[in-house]
Amino acid sequence: MPPKGIIFSISGYELTRQESEFFSETNPLGFVLFTRNFKHKEQLKKLIINLKSVTKNKTVLIFVDQEGGRVQRFSGNGFSKFPSQSTFGDIYNKNEELSKELSYLMSYLLATELRNVGVNVNFSPVCDLYFEYADSVIGDRAFHSNPNVVSNLTKEYCKGLRDGGIIPVLKHFPGHGRSLQDTHKQTSIINLNYKELELTDLVPFQNLKNQSLLMLAHIIYPKIDKLVATYSKKINRIIREKFVFNGLIITDDISMNALNDKIEIVTINSSNAGCDVILYCSGILDEMIRIYPLTKNLKKLYYQYFKDDMLKNKPVLRNISKATDVLSSHGLLKE
Repeated sequence: MPPKGIIFSISGYELTRQESEFFSETNPLGFVLFTRNFKHKEQLKKLIINLKSVTKNKTVLIFVDQEGGRVQRFSGNGFSKFPSQSTFGDIYNKNEELSKELSYLMSYLLATELRNVGVNVNFSPVCDLYFEYADSVIGDRAFHSNPNVVSNLTKEYCKGLRDGGIIPVLKHFPGHGRSLQDTHKQTSIINLNYKELELTDLVPFQNLKNQSLLMLAHIIYPKIDKLVATYSKKINRIIREKFVFNGLIITDDISMNALNDKIEIVTINSSNAGCDVILYCSGILDEMIRIYPLTKNLKKLYYQYFKDDMLKNKPVLRNISKATDVLSSHGLLKE
C-alpha cells in the first residue's frame, strides 16, 4: 500500500523519544529538514539515517529547501554557499549559453552535496516570475521576469539536480511572483484569469510538466476560484486535465498564515481539493499527532508515476573539482 500523503518535520538536531515513538507507528512519504535540524554534516547524516529507519515506510524520503541565496537550509559546516536564482537571470541577459551552463553546474553541485548526506528531494526550483512591484518574498528567488528565460533556466536547473541524484519540486503553481503579500504572514490575491496566467506565469510549469513533483501556492486567484489554490478543486483539475500532470501535488507548508484555519481543517480541505501530499514544517509533535489520521494514502496512479521517476533517475558522474572551479571563476561559489 502507498504511504500516507504527508511530509513530517522534527524539532531539533536529533529525534526526541516522543517523536520516535509517534513516528514508529506512522507511514509518511517523508521528512523535511531545516536549519534547526543542521549543526554539521556528520550530525546531519546520523539524523537522516535515523529518520529513514524510524517509520513503517522503509523507503521514506528526505526533503529540504535548498534553493541557494537566502533560502538555503544547509550552509557552511561542510556545505557550499550558493547564489540566488536571479544571479543566473542577470547573466542570461548578457550570455544565454553561459547562464544555462552555470545554472546546470550550480544545481548539479548542490544536488551532489545533498545526495552525499542522504537527501532525496529538493523543494526547488522556483518557477515563479520576477515582478518588481511585488512583495520580496519571491524577489531574487526567481530567475527572471521573462517566462521563456525562466523556462530555459529551470530546465537546466532541474537537469542538474537530477544528474546529481536529486528529484526537483516545481513551485509555486500557478504562480507566486506577482503576490503583493508574503503568504507566510497573510492571505494574498492575484487577479488574473487562466488565459492571462497561461501566457505568462504558467509557461515554465507547462514546459516542465513531465516532472513528478509540483507545489501549490497559498494564494487566491478569484478569476479561477474564490478558494485559495490549496483548497481549490478547480486548480487541481487544471493541473490534472489541462496540464496532464501525472505526478504528486504537494501543498506549501500548511502552518503558513495564508491559511487562516485550524491545522486539522487545512489538512482536510487540502486533501479534499486534490492535493496528494500535506507538507507540515513546524515540527510541533502535538499538531502532527492530530493531523496524521486525517491524511490519505497516496493515489496509486500518481505515486507510481513518482516512484518510476525516482527509479529511472540515476546520478551522472561529473568532475566535481572542474564544476567547482568554473562556478568559482565566475564568483558564484563560497565555501
